[in-house]
Amino acid sequence: MNLRQWLLAVSFSTLVVMSGVTSVSDYGLLAQEGRIKVILDLDIGDDIDDAWALAFVISHKNFELLGITTAHGNTPARAKVACKMLHMTGRRNIPVFVGRQAEQKQYSHQYTWAEDFEALKPQRKKAANFIVETAKRYPGQVTLLAVGPLENLADALRKESQLGRYLKRVVLMSGCIYGSARNPGVVAEYNVREAIADAQTVYSAGLPLTIVPLDSTTLVRLSDEEREQVRKHDSPLTYALESLYRLWMSSPQSRMTLHDQLAVAETASPKRFFGKLETLPLVVDEKGFTRIDEKLGKPVTVCLEPKRDEFMSYYISELLQQRLGMEPQSISTR
Repeated sequence: MNLRQWLLAVSFSTLVVMSGVTSVSDYGLLAQEGRIKVILDLDIGDDIDDAWALAFVISHKNFELLGITTAHGNTPARAKVACKMLHMTGRRNIPVFVGRQAEQKQYSHQYTWAEDFEALKPQRKKAANFIVETAKRYPGQVTLLAVGPLENLADALRKESQLGRYLKRVVLMSGCIYGSARNPGVVAEYNVREAIADAQTVYSAGLPLTIVPLDSTTLVRLSDEEREQVRKHDSPLTYALESLYRLWMSSPQSRMTLHDQLAVAETASPKRFFGKLETLPLVVDEKGFTRIDEKLGKPVTVCLEPKRDEFMSYYISELLQQRLGMEPQSISTR
């Protein structure tokens, strides 16, 4: 064995030991898994959980974020908020695409955070086109994570009815199946109710679909101690999160419910943060309710019984980690 061969053997053995695998075949599986290719579709700017979910995605070391698409209402304003966060955290390489625009019922104070921001601009390509083209570029590899109303995914399905054949997985913060202890009774969940026809298109398409419904998300709220832990961590990302949180608060008693972050966690580590998963035949009715329908429903994996403390520990640690290649930008934080 020459010196080069010996060095290669040592490097391989060291990697195997550090990875915790026990055989060469295990190592091969480890190498194949790699990072999770993700498209994040969100309606950042209204509720605060979207911004904190975006922070989760760009902080997570095992995500390869291929692009961000903005959905619902004032999608250009939402895109500016996403662009500013990417710029501040040194993630300018991640493209942002504007989805279908519509009149928004009310102005969001979070938009003011980025209203004069011009240092990074969204792409000209439409969000739905980006979703279809990217899924076809990486067949069977892309997870579409959608945490807002489903206009962009529905538009992508209208362009390519066989989109589900190209996507590895679709994870939604969406729906309400049984209700929860905090919110008894079944309701028409916001992301479904705000774009009912689009939700019907998505739920009936036969996608490899997983949802994290209100049944789970309403049980997880940010505590004052957890918020303070994030606030005290000095980084461009946590500064942006605290700034947007203050713009979102309607009173000192306002507390964030972690709707969208639970969907991110399910994408990052399937099944880990839920005590129960059910596969149910679901449809969306004309009023925006997600109903169990044995005859007409398509199979959907539903994540229930969140493991609140385990999830929060994981989530906060992701926000506070220092990532290689993250070069904060000195810009106005207005």
